[in-house]
Amino acid sequence: MKTILVLTDFTIKADHAAHYALKLAQKVKANILLCNIYPEPTAVPVSTHTFWSNGDNEVFEQDSLNDLAALANRLKNLLANDNADEFKPAIELCSKAGPLTAAINYIVASRQVLFAVIATHSAIDYLTFLTGNHANEIIENANCPVLVIPYQLPFNGFQKIAFATDLAHNGTDVLHSLYHITKYFDSEVLITHVGMAKLARVTEDYITKRFLCQEIGVSHYPKIKYRSVQNKSITAGLQWLAENDDIDLLVLVHHKRNLIQKIFEPSITKKLATRFAKPMLVFPSSYERGSIPIL
Repeated sequence: MKTILVLTDFTIKADHAAHYALKLAQKVKANILLCNIYPEPTAVPVSTHTFWSNGDNEVFEQDSLNDLAALANRLKNLLANDNADEFKPAIELCSKAGPLTAAINYIVASRQVLFAVIATHSAIDYLTFLTGNHANEIIENANCPVLVIPYQLPFNGFQKIAFATDLAHNGTDVLHSLYHITKYFDSEVLITHVGMAKLARVTEDYITKRFLCQEIGVSHYPKIKYRSVQNKSITAGLQWLAENDDIDLLVLVHHKRNLIQKIFEPSITKKLATRFAKPMLVFPSSYERGSIPIL
């Protein structure tokens, strides 16, 4: 059964993301796997022959399972009060010791995971396992799409989806996967490019036609359009789009960078993950049709 992996560190932001994921799971008819990944206890040498553990793995796991069960009960209570005709996702629990992305990818490999759901976090969210660099680590290394949910944003479906592309990479596989989301919401898809100059109309028509003709077809995407945004900053351009075009979901492909690029070219995806006001679905650069389950 297709599954949405909901990663939680039990913060209020992660709690909101789990409730958001529940509403989404009902619409796309997927089950939920609530997962908490906690740091592995490490052994510290006390003397030449003895070691002291800075944490008890069994205690960590039990505390994790207790908190997961409490969150699952809150979600199940919401389902119990819903319309009887609504799909009722099964909710499973998973408590696993880190390292973080290694644990996530182990789960992804053993399950039909559609995508992982995480909450937006910022540098001021101290003492949580999915803060700052950990959220970035998930986006950078997870072998599945990652859906980033801003705090307090209500779930209203995905009527308008913006797929941001640099036009240099083939987006057919991502669009094919998006089709299996749009069919649940009758979504409009905007093929979006941010650049300093507006493209000529003939170029816009060519881009739209290229995406439509690559194995997808007009029958699948009757509502596909091209949207050009003029801005020298891609991040600012996409933020402007979110504020002025009433989009419900931003879709990007995260391309991995080498060490020099990481130093001198901050990741657009990671910058948006901490400040974007709309949900953001990030596909890994290695994504190919068939390599990751789709809806």
